[in-house]
Amino acid sequence: MQGLDHKILFILLDAFRHDYINSVDTPFLYSKISQGLYAKKLKSVAGFTQRTAIYTGTTGGESGMFTMFTFDSEKSPFRFLRDNAKLARFSSRRRWWDALPSWPGLGLVSEIMNGRFQDHLNSFREWITKEAKKYASNAPLANIPLTLLPEIGVSEDNLPIYLPGAFKQESIFDVFQQTGILYEYLMYPLIDCQDDDVLEAFIEKKDSQSHILFGQLSDSDMIVHHCGPESYERRKVVGEIDRKLREISTNYGGSTTWIIVGDHGMTEVIEEIDVPALLSPIERRLDVEMGRDYLLFLDSTMARFRWKTEAGKIFLEEVKKQERLLKKGFFVNKQLANEYSIPFPDRRYGDLIWWANIGVLLFPDYFHDHYTHVKGMHGYNSAHDDMKGFFLAFGPGIQPKEIEEVHLIDVCPSICAAVGVRPTGNNKGTCLLVN
Repeated sequence: MQGLDHKILFILLDAFRHDYINSVDTPFLYSKISQGLYAKKLKSVAGFTQRTAIYTGTTGGESGMFTMFTFDSEKSPFRFLRDNAKLARFSSRRRWWDALPSWPGLGLVSEIMNGRFQDHLNSFREWITKEAKKYASNAPLANIPLTLLPEIGVSEDNLPIYLPGAFKQESIFDVFQQTGILYEYLMYPLIDCQDDDVLEAFIEKKDSQSHILFGQLSDSDMIVHHCGPESYERRKVVGEIDRKLREISTNYGGSTTWIIVGDHGMTEVIEEIDVPALLSPIERRLDVEMGRDYLLFLDSTMARFRWKTEAGKIFLEEVKKQERLLKKGFFVNKQLANEYSIPFPDRRYGDLIWWANIGVLLFPDYFHDHYTHVKGMHGYNSAHDDMKGFFLAFGPGIQPKEIEEVHLIDVCPSICAAVGVRPTGNNKGTCLLVN
């Protein structure tokens, strides 16, 4: 590949499905297909830790990475919340004004008290977010129940992901440090998922001394979650992303090497399932309680359980027999874990993992609020076509070629080849940029 006399742009298009590219919606991307190396489909890794695969060239079985949040009370970035008096107060489901009779005028009292309570809760959550940064690089609260937080850890983001030493395995950033490669990281969490800000950052950095710039355009994930992949809004947003790519191209010129990746796809939500409500009768029958006897994390497409007491262990055995769960999804076993390179059994992710069938959404979950019903989702079986992204590389020295399908871990050695450095030490991917 080329030396370091030109810039390399790596741009991740979050949740940009392989079939979004066409001559009408994405004319810039479509025009580059014939000019570069194009993989029609890209199979992602299972779970929610795509960045690990991209930057280390390993799947979950090798890296131990599977979901963003783990069960890890010892290293939880929220461990400072244990025995916090405010936590108990804000987690209470009933407040004194809820018991007020429905007399004229008392409704206003309840409204005022609820407003004050919400203001105090928001301030408390802001304080938690600030404190958590002392223990982890990135630990968003999302909609995780506050009482569960001290039991929860993070996987990829204990350290800033873009710095050497952030992963257990060697990453491309370790290799860059060893070989003197300069890079810019214009991605989350340094730029908070605002595509306009990413575009502006790319334009500002065009004359920097960096050899490679990493960027992420996120609207193809954020907007399509709410509108669905088959919607007009999806076509509109991918067109806007295509326009931004063209604008970046105009600023960087023809001597730039591009690697553009859709890291996974998304599918239409066709059905919702309320897992806590489904399990409530079992809890009452066995006299068990979430938090005391077992832990539950709701990952949009997965329900992950970890037992804490013997009663909780018995509860999990009963969960396995739940008929609706068996119809609407499946429980991960060793055979499935081997097939999809999932680190299981691994108590960080749970003693029991239920994985929803494609199109079945957990609602409520711990990522979205309890009022918004999203229409598009990812995190299902990675072998399904709706879950697949794409790979496109073009620029000096890259010969036109079309490939049917590649894997997300192939991105890592391909970036290394474009820069002209060795692949990462534990890389399991195949370099796609071979002359």
